[in-house]
Amino acid sequence: MVTGYLAGIILIVSTGLANAADEATSSATVPPGDWRFTFETPLGEMPFNLELMQDGYAWSAAFINGPERMVAEVTMVYGDSLVIEFPSYSSSLAGAMIDDQTMQGVARFNRRDGPAIVPFTATHNQSHRFFSDSALPSADVDGRWAMTSISSLSPEPREGLLELNQDRSVIVGTSMHTTGDSRFLNGELRGDELYLSTFDGGTGSFWRGTLRPDGSFSGKNYSLVSRSITEWSAKRDATAALADATKLTYLKDGYDRLAFTFPDLDGNMVSLDDERFKDKVVVITIGGSWCPTCHDETSFFSPFFNENQERGLEAVGLMYEYSTDFEKASKACRNYQRRYDVQYPMLIAGTADKEAAARTLPMINAVLVYPTMIIVDRHGKVRHIHTGFPGPATGEHHENFKRDFIRKIDDLLSEGV
Repeated sequence: MVTGYLAGIILIVSTGLANAADEATSSATVPPGDWRFTFETPLGEMPFNLELMQDGYAWSAAFINGPERMVAEVTMVYGDSLVIEFPSYSSSLAGAMIDDQTMQGVARFNRRDGPAIVPFTATHNQSHRFFSDSALPSADVDGRWAMTSISSLSPEPREGLLELNQDRSVIVGTSMHTTGDSRFLNGELRGDELYLSTFDGGTGSFWRGTLRPDGSFSGKNYSLVSRSITEWSAKRDATAALADATKLTYLKDGYDRLAFTFPDLDGNMVSLDDERFKDKVVVITIGGSWCPTCHDETSFFSPFFNENQERGLEAVGLMYEYSTDFEKASKACRNYQRRYDVQYPMLIAGTADKEAAARTLPMINAVLVYPTMIIVDRHGKVRHIHTGFPGPATGEHHENFKRDFIRKIDDLLSEGV
């Protein structure tokens, strides 16, 4: 049965295709295999790769970003039409074949100001990212770069890192700020031009840069979801580092613990004073289902929690959602909860506005970044706060965080009540 939501997506696709081409949609069915998708952006054509797989009547799709294979939550094929959904992001892609090798359609993303609809074109049996022919690299750009960027959404410059790993002309890597990372970037160095992109079904970006004669980079990147353009420059610096994420968010003078009461996804009020949390080490995560870095954090923390709850570990997720409607926000969080098998309570704490979020937690100096993780000991006192989360694309930064986090939890669990 085609649901109302799916019918709406198919209607959007049909309308988009009718506007995009005069010819009728081909009767060709959707074939499995490698697909190269492209979005048109202000910086040019943004590609990403997808493998579509069939097992009898069941279909699956994997978004490929260098070493990452992000399997879609829902994949459906109906004759000449493809629908891919990420309920945990409230996003989807839907397209239809226009000939035996080409598909056109739209991607739908959840944004603060409503859905964003972006057309795409996809070609079967293409697995290259940017260029179909190979080329020798013109320079060695492997390593760490100190990066400065200014977004069209904010005039304030931000300092960050650009981590690049080069294999001939193929480049994989990520960018990092205290707010999080850009996930797995994948592309190529072509002459003096750098081309990178990433897309995981819920978020994506397209990067272009030029290698200057002095060995530095300058460029721009485009966010597919926020539709913002960021100007950036980078200089190679193996010693570059971000600000200490354990010192950015802190308790105000006079406080040593948190206090809050928010509704869970069923509307029941939950407080840190509840019996569930008494004499337990509690991890409090501040995030939202719309936040890609929160997805990375939860994909790590949820299985860790499930494995360690019996040792005296508890957790609670404070979710700040785009929608002010409780039912809509709760539905988005349920999909998120289902994807990562979250067994601890998730609470609707407010909207995805940092200043408003900070007012719900007046004990801390600010909500600077989603996610932020707060660790409370068995006596209810805040012992550690970590701003942001270095995702798996950050390599050693990710491994260092996990090692340090596990050590902190082990130490707190070993303390008596």
